[in-house]
Amino acid sequence: MQKTPPIPYDPSDLLATSPEVRPALNDHWQVRRELATVLRNLNSALLTSDVPTEQLKSLIATLQAELARIEANGRLFGNKAQAEHFAAQTGYLPFMYHEMSPVMGQSNALAPPLHIWQADGLIHGSVTVGWGYEGPAESVHGGVVALLFDQLLGFGQRISGTAGPTGSLTVRYHHLTPLNKPLRLVARVDRTEGRKKYLVGEIWADELRTASCEGVFIMARNPS
Repeated sequence: MQKTPPIPYDPSDLLATSPEVRPALNDHWQVRRELATVLRNLNSALLTSDVPTEQLKSLIATLQAELARIEANGRLFGNKAQAEHFAAQTGYLPFMYHEMSPVMGQSNALAPPLHIWQADGLIHGSVTVGWGYEGPAESVHGGVVALLFDQLLGFGQRISGTAGPTGSLTVRYHHLTPLNKPLRLVARVDRTEGRKKYLVGEIWADELRTASCEGVFIMARNPS
């Protein structure tokens, strides 16, 4: 892989400031994004098509052959190993979160993917959730709604400069959240009490608020 010039690591760069998705870091990651999109579309097509058995068998053979070729390359298991490897090549760590996250990763075929940014003291998100995440008919699975909230609030707590793991997440479902329709998410830091940070968030489909939440995130103790 061709190395890019080193880019300084800035923790504040984890939060984008634009509703536009950031460009890929280089050609390699652009190709990874394109492959993730193809895999998402393949999954959606398989879920919504009555595919003949023989065509499925042919597809399995093709994918198994490609899987064997991919597995023959070096493996990087887990975020830590991936971050150490790719950050060493690029000199830039924050892009890993935007590429590999199972919720917002542009290069992760499991991700919807959710785009998050900050503006005017708020945390914003946008996503269109496809057929692979269906719960009630033509609606987003409730667990996926909670997943989107956890990522939005967990990532967005950095707007205040500190972050910690989720302590609790309480979701209220006001209406079914539609599939295949642009969703707008918004959240804010409500208050801080000691090591606990409270955030609230909402999901909107056009002018309909479909869900709201409160999350509590717990900062690490200062070393004594």
